[in-house]
Amino acid sequence: MGGAGGGGGPEQGGAGTTGHAGTGGRPSSAGQGMGGGNAGTGASSGSAGRGTGGASGGTAGDTGGSGGHAGSGGAAGGSTPSAGCGKTRTLQNGTINITFNNASRKYILRVPDGYDSSHPYRLVLAYSWSGGSAANVVSANYFTFATLDAKNTIFAAPEATDGAGTWSNGDVAFTDAILAQIEGDLCIDQTRLFATGFSFGGGMAMALGCTRADVFRGVAFFSGADLTNSCPTTVTKPIAYYASQASEDSGGLSTTSPLTGEKRQADFAAANGCMPEPASTTFPASGQPHTCTNYKGCSAGHHTEYCVFNGPHGWEPKDPGQSMSWNAPEAWKFITQF
Repeated sequence: MGGAGGGGGPEQGGAGTTGHAGTGGRPSSAGQGMGGGNAGTGASSGSAGRGTGGASGGTAGDTGGSGGHAGSGGAAGGSTPSAGCGKTRTLQNGTINITFNNASRKYILRVPDGYDSSHPYRLVLAYSWSGGSAANVVSANYFTFATLDAKNTIFAAPEATDGAGTWSNGDVAFTDAILAQIEGDLCIDQTRLFATGFSFGGGMAMALGCTRADVFRGVAFFSGADLTNSCPTTVTKPIAYYASQASEDSGGLSTTSPLTGEKRQADFAAANGCMPEPASTTFPASGQPHTCTNYKGCSAGHHTEYCVFNGPHGWEPKDPGQSMSWNAPEAWKFITQF
């Protein structure tokens, strides 16, 4: 899995050749590829350390989506309010500039209308695909989740250094800086931090699952792989894990390769103490609906779900005869169980 991506919206696309981190690969949905994962600096597989970074004010931006439902409560033991609870917010919806490693970086923030500084909110960070920008992620309603909850979740879409979804393991520390800024200014439930992404962005979410399992409650992403080379050979820290995979994602790369989503989902399941599910990577035949494996016997709080479908690389697959995708609603159900 991997590759250089092109433009277009995050719809499903065709297959192509395969690569691994740092090399070219296949175009993905509507010309977007997973991108070559050139190794950056910074992140390790050790415990998390929140980064810092000064910020300037954000420009006017998007308001929360309409409709949706309230998710379930926080993790066992109640919420853990961040330092921003009870403060008057200074971060406004839209593009937020932040200084990281002596350079200007940015992300796009969406806080629900009627924000209450005494209420700890769920936080979802959403990462773009190769060839996609943070603005594209916002246009995709933060991968549809923002249409499912307009009241209880804050969303942020980080921007890659090139503005086109080329992530590296150095962006783990960039994420630390974003978290420090948001948690210091807004009221966040620190027991309900989640990462999502599609394609190369899914690889970034996987990187956080490998390196920041003691910070994030879970990851829920689409067609990702270890493209940033952030994951150790053996995943050891448990974290709630949801991933979807297309039959055409691997592009011919062996599913036992340590890069692939197929291999890595089994690694996370093992780290989560789940019973093995060898059939989890059996893709449906053409014309058949998707299947999801909910692993059994996982350690408390580390639910693990892996969904597979027949078709091209994409985050909005539809079952035969259906007009709506099952994927984002399934991932959101996963997130809101916590």
